[in-house]
Amino acid sequence: MTDPQARHGMPRPYQPSAGEVDKLLSRAADHPLGTAFVVNGALDSVAATFGVHAFVVEAARRRAPSGDRPVATATAQSSR
Repeated sequence: MTDPQARHGMPRPYQPSAGEVDKLLSRAADHPLGTAFVVNGALDSVAATFGVHAFVVEAARRRAPSGDRPVATATAQSSR
């Protein structure tokens, strides 16, 4: 079956390789801001800091160790 995007001359979306993601996570582990920055930092800031495409950052966020993932917080509402 032919790829519909290729059939219409559209480029395929960029897909970061596992090696690119591994390299980012490895570099982040040695960086003063750490892997927590990759997970919690602004997407464009992380990409610029490490010189990678934003899609690499997104893929790394999915693979980051669970201890670095942001914790969902509920907004506490006070009853008055």
